[in-house]
Amino acid sequence: MKRFAIILFALLSAAFGGGVRAAAPAVRAELNPDTVLIGDRFSVEVLIEKDMMQVVALPSFGEGLAEGGVELVSESPLDTLEVNGRRQVLRKRYEMTSFEAGNYDFGRFPVLYGDKNVTDTLYSQAPLHVAVQTFPVDTQKSTVYDIKAPEEAPLMVGEFAGYAAAGTVLALVLAALAVLVYRRLRARRTGAAADGAPLPSVPPHVRAIQDLEALHNRKLWQSGRVKAYYTGLTDIVRCYLGGRYGINAMEMTSDEIMRATAPLPLSDKNRRDLRGILLTADLVKFAKHEPDGEENEKLYYAAYYFVEDTKELPGEAGADEKAGNDEERPR
Repeated sequence: MKRFAIILFALLSAAFGGGVRAAAPAVRAELNPDTVLIGDRFSVEVLIEKDMMQVVALPSFGEGLAEGGVELVSESPLDTLEVNGRRQVLRKRYEMTSFEAGNYDFGRFPVLYGDKNVTDTLYSQAPLHVAVQTFPVDTQKSTVYDIKAPEEAPLMVGEFAGYAAAGTVLALVLAALAVLVYRRLRARRTGAAADGAPLPSVPPHVRAIQDLEALHNRKLWQSGRVKAYYTGLTDIVRCYLGGRYGINAMEMTSDEIMRATAPLPLSDKNRRDLRGILLTADLVKFAKHEPDGEENEKLYYAAYYFVEDTKELPGEAGADEKAGNDEERPR
């Protein structure tokens, strides 16, 4: 058998001394059952009666124990079944199956053993043989029919009435929401509220200052909500950039915002403050950075003065009066 002779018999030369040589081990192998159907399991049980000083080795299933369509399901370790003085009985079981019909011959089961300077291969007396059978089909007595086509059932009103009612309600709700959204958007474009009252025009810097003061009064970072604080701070700055310069900052990354503001007439301090706000917010949101209270306050004032320094002047807007000129800076 392939690679069957590769065992650790080098230990035998040092393991045994003189004395009377024991009889060679006796090997018995039984296959149960010897006739099975495809997919059924059968087992080979090997019993070895030997002297306790004799060393034996059994082949593994992959070394040619079974050929063809026989597959090994499991095998038990070699265990001691009985001990009588120096004589002992060892047992090993192989659980097998086959999914191909046929007759399989295992031959006589081999066992390699060693005793002092003697090594030999012993075989079971009776050869092992298993017959794997398939299910018999008598075509003369059986009629083969074609696949039955699906039956057509009449469509019942009750089967879709519930779905139709639910769909109608959903469509009405979606239509109402669509009308409401349309009116809101139209009111913003025309400068009038949904009820016809005129909407006040709030400059971007006025709204930004109001939002910054509201954020500051919420005391988010003081209560441990640092991430929410920086999310609100950067959202206010991004909205201001959109209203003041038409930059879609809410959909941009920090680097994209800095590139978009590069052509704008901002001072070096304004650019440093804007970069510091965006970078610190990214570190808090994505790198779990925890700024101290002094840095939190510093970046709040940086955002406040960024808005104040870059707000639209009356000459730029063509207005007669400066919008929001009565707002006070935080102290």
